[in-house]
Amino acid sequence: MTSFAWAVAAAAAVAAAGSLWRMAGWRRLGLGQARTSARRGSEWQTSRGPWARRALTVLVLDVLGQRRLFARDPVRWAAHLALVVGFTGLFFLHALGDVVAVKLTGAYASTLGPWLWLRDLFGLMVLLGFAVGIPRRLLARGRLPAPRRRDPLFVGALLGIVLTGFVLNAIKITSAPAFERMLQEYASVNSDEAAALRAYWEAEYGVVFGPPTPPGGPAQRAAGEAVHQTACAACHDRPQIALASYPLSRLLRTAAPRLASWGTEALLLWLHLALCVFAIAYLPFSRLFHVVSAPVALLAGSGAASPRGLALDACLRCGLCDERCSVKALVPLYGHALMLPAVKLDALRAVARDRRDVAEGDSLLAEGAYACSDCARCTDGCPVGLSLDDLWAAGTDELRQRGEPPAADWVKATSAADWADRLTAAPATGIPTTPRYTSLTGDRRTFSPCVQCQTCTNVCPVVAHSDATSGVDVTPQKVMNLLRLGLADLALGSRMVWDCATCYQCQEHCPAGIRVTEVLYELRNRGYERLGELPRPGRAAVPGQGAS
Repeated sequence: MTSFAWAVAAAAAVAAAGSLWRMAGWRRLGLGQARTSARRGSEWQTSRGPWARRALTVLVLDVLGQRRLFARDPVRWAAHLALVVGFTGLFFLHALGDVVAVKLTGAYASTLGPWLWLRDLFGLMVLLGFAVGIPRRLLARGRLPAPRRRDPLFVGALLGIVLTGFVLNAIKITSAPAFERMLQEYASVNSDEAAALRAYWEAEYGVVFGPPTPPGGPAQRAAGEAVHQTACAACHDRPQIALASYPLSRLLRTAAPRLASWGTEALLLWLHLALCVFAIAYLPFSRLFHVVSAPVALLAGSGAASPRGLALDACLRCGLCDERCSVKALVPLYGHALMLPAVKLDALRAVARDRRDVAEGDSLLAEGAYACSDCARCTDGCPVGLSLDDLWAAGTDELRQRGEPPAADWVKATSAADWADRLTAAPATGIPTTPRYTSLTGDRRTFSPCVQCQTCTNVCPVVAHSDATSGVDVTPQKVMNLLRLGLADLALGSRMVWDCATCYQCQEHCPAGIRVTEVLYELRNRGYERLGELPRPGRAAVPGQGAS
């Protein structure tokens, strides 16, 4: 067994162990053990029939055809499909050619067609996928602050495999030492036949012999062709069918003797094989393990229970959910990207692995988690069909357990008067450069027309459904009165501000035309910002961070 075979076996063992460890993590993560989707399950049962037919449909249309990605972004779909088909072809019909191709055709030689041109075709497909995907990803970085970085180490290894493969094949085409090795190992010819064969291969196959010799005459090349048909044609097709390697060999023709003298072929072969071994061993530990987890998630996610850890692992980091997010307009106002689904997924992974520091990170994550509008646009647009809304629900439950409830919960846990006292005692923090609210509460003309007629209170559904234990402490018309008296700090922590259903009944019925609902909503935003800077029971204030 050669040293390379031992290296491949060791890499495969590492990859197998890493894959098992990664898969075990799907149920080891701390966001709950399983999710269920009764709605999707019933749809599958009624429209697809038994599980086997359902799984076959998902395999063909979603895993292989990637129809979800095609519906969302055809250009990205084309780039992704080129990468998948290209690497699959290289892996099975080139790297495993002695096993797979032999089973398909009964014989395999990398120097024969169709394998010779298929290898270059698959390699070109991979380069095409990267050529389309990488610039698009770089250009997209300016639109949204989502994490766009893949795994540069693994991507570099894949590109290195393809590029070294092309250059290695091109050098082999021009290499005189490679020709001499073939002649000694496989061809039983005398010196005259060998000279004729060299002349033929130099003229027809592009081999560069050094130092330069006068080209053989027609008679010698004809004799060489006869020797070729007897000794070489069974294993060697014309290299011109190599779509990329042969044109590249023409560019390297003048440098071929120097490259041969430097041993470039052996160095490139060593680098090519080392990159292959590294990619095999590193795959389970890279971000691109979604090539395994995403198909599993697609097959497991059509109605059956599947671990949330699997969903977190299957994310492609494509950022399509960010582009569809309903609250992405809030990102510039809040000053951090944790409003966006793709960024929250990264944070949820850290939370699930218990690697996220509570004081430094959970408050910002909670701010993004509770800002979610539950529109499910991220889920509908996910190319892997992940139930992102289910992950947000699990994430908010985890945040509650970690002492980060929604702002309405912790604000209402303290009386409005107590909040007002704390605000009075707290040092002024100044007005932010980009305020998150309008100036309604700072303009007396907004609320001064209020005559305290109580119409807004009479039509308020929150007041109507309140009780003695959880009722509102300040009714809408009293909020207007507090503002008229200059007691806005007392209104910030009132239950009415945080229980308001924003139904606009008060504003629509106000005889003075006061924008009651919008004033209450502005007070909530101001309270969120100002009260979040103060210490609250069970949690110390974090400098520089808002509340959650």
